[in-house]
Amino acid sequence: MLAACLVAPLVLAPVRTAQAQNASVPDPAAAALFQAGRDLLDRGNWKEGCAKFEASMILYPAASTLLNMARCYEHEGKLALAWSAYQRALVLNRETQGQERKRALEDVARKGLAKIEPRLPRIKIAVSGSAPPGLRITHNGKDVPVAMLGTILPVDPGPQSISADAPGYEPFTQTVEVAEGKVVDVAIALRTDAEAAGGRRIPIWAWAAGGAGVVLLAGAAAFRIDQAYVEGKQSGICGGDVTKHCPSQAAYDPADDNSRKNRDNALFIGLGMGGVAALSAAVVGFVTAPKTGVPRTAKLTTWPWVGPDGAGAGIGGRF
Repeated sequence: MLAACLVAPLVLAPVRTAQAQNASVPDPAAAALFQAGRDLLDRGNWKEGCAKFEASMILYPAASTLLNMARCYEHEGKLALAWSAYQRALVLNRETQGQERKRALEDVARKGLAKIEPRLPRIKIAVSGSAPPGLRITHNGKDVPVAMLGTILPVDPGPQSISADAPGYEPFTQTVEVAEGKVVDVAIALRTDAEAAGGRRIPIWAWAAGGAGVVLLAGAAAFRIDQAYVEGKQSGICGGDVTKHCPSQAAYDPADDNSRKNRDNALFIGLGMGGVAALSAAVVGFVTAPKTGVPRTAKLTTWPWVGPDGAGAGIGGRF
């Protein structure tokens, strides 16, 4: 059991704080906290025991205390912190007094690392292309120095949130799930504000075709309305049958209305087909338009009109 390797009294570790009155004697409060932490761990109370070790470490940094903290982190599933604590314990252990104790603590630290490293999740954060001026990257809310980019970093298992922003660029955010023993690459691809807002560069002819299609269909609808009006007028005069029940030509001559009705029907069909064709061409222009970073706007205004002698539609605006 790892705790057995740490049974040596804390007083054997070298003094590392100005609070100690003697270079060979640790802070008494740190020693008491260390022993209380060990007692709590022996009883299975990890939460309170680990808190005691953390408090002891603040008062008196020692390899033995840090090794117990590494066990605590490992027990909580915080593999990256446990790995870091084992590594730091090896450094602190250089100042441990007594060669036998020093070798024992080093053995504990190296065995802990050997056990944890195959399970350790890792993440590599990189920027696609060159890093823009003013770039700020955070990992789980903590700043990531630019020099750290491209370095494989140990992390705890679970979700990892990476964010980046720079002046003139759209913010980047990505969350990845990192499992034990896996390495996940995160490539930060920043887009300028113009690229993010630009969408596609719609050609002018597509806007014109779309506007023309709207006008043509509006005109077709207007002529169809006029045709229906004439048909209703004739139906009322002729009792529903223009060929048989119309009054005499002296009272009503249907020739003008028939001519108007036939013209409306022809224009309805022609303008309708033209409108559909124009809108189809506009759709092709919109779909195949190249992407760009410069947004374009267009404003169209259309209005149908119907008069006593005809109907149509108008178009206006800017591209």
